[in-house]
Amino acid sequence: MSSRRYDNPPPYHDSSSEADPLIGPRKPYRRYRSPIVYVALIVLFIIAIMAFNFSTSLSNDPLDPDVRDRIRKDWDIELRKHQKEVLERIDTQKRWRLEDNERINLREQWGMEVEKHDREVEDRLRRDEELKSHMHEQWEREVEEHKKEVEELRRREEQDRIILREKWHREVEEHGREVEERRKHEEEERLRLNMFWTDLASHTCTTYATREYTARLVNVPSYYNRRVEACMATPVKIHGIEYMPKWCEDHGPNDVIGHWEVDQHEPDCASYWIRYKDIGCISPGSGQRRIEHYLEHLPSGADWKEFCATTPASFLGMHFMGSEFCFQNNGGTYGHWVFDDESCN
Repeated sequence: MSSRRYDNPPPYHDSSSEADPLIGPRKPYRRYRSPIVYVALIVLFIIAIMAFNFSTSLSNDPLDPDVRDRIRKDWDIELRKHQKEVLERIDTQKRWRLEDNERINLREQWGMEVEKHDREVEDRLRRDEELKSHMHEQWEREVEEHKKEVEELRRREEQDRIILREKWHREVEEHGREVEERRKHEEEERLRLNMFWTDLASHTCTTYATREYTARLVNVPSYYNRRVEACMATPVKIHGIEYMPKWCEDHGPNDVIGHWEVDQHEPDCASYWIRYKDIGCISPGSGQRRIEHYLEHLPSGADWKEFCATTPASFLGMHFMGSEFCFQNNGGTYGHWVFDDESCN
């Protein structure tokens, strides 16, 4: 173990005593560098740089054969590199010229194709126009021919209709003459045979102001086979007015019955409405109103529905040929009418 040697003993102080330690108090250690050190470092760095530059200058001296060989090799490398670049540039220019020629050829070819396409389009348009014109002319000819055919067909149909109408008129006139001749013949025969009606009887009312009548035709020979025609052609007087039968029933030579429906001078068959009653609107906002009447003077044994539907009514400036709705209540017959009324909106 090494011992520390002190060449200079610590200074003596009068104020020291035996109790004081032999080693004085130790100051804190602090590293200290003089500016001279920094200057020396800088000078050394500069000298190193100058030495490097000097050695470099000695290595690039053109008088040195090694340097000349190295420079010559560098030139050769640069020359070959330049020649290579020149060749590449020449190849590039050749390629560019080829591409330019190809583009020129393509442009010329495209121009020719465009001109060819334009000529084809013009030719196609011209052909289409010619075809359209030809088709239009053909269509006009067909239309004109069709019009002529239609006119001819219409003229023929009109002629046929005229011929048929004239033929029909002739047939109608001939049929009318035949009917008139037959009627005259039957009338003469009826008068000759002296057929007449007997047992005229009135029956129930069939509808409003209308009554049914029947009678029996007499003096009809047993061999006579046109009894129904004779019945329909023989009038009868009712209330001083002659009426032809509405239909006939043939039950044998002495039992031909004629039927009449007389709608004049039949007051017993004329029903009428009384007890006008305004029931009011059908419903709020319906726009319709309901009116009720009572049917008076309904003939005995008559069909109440028939008389309700055929008995006329007039009210509020309106006229109806019969009731719209009919029903019975406590033996009475009622009719209802529904009509539009703005006050019910």
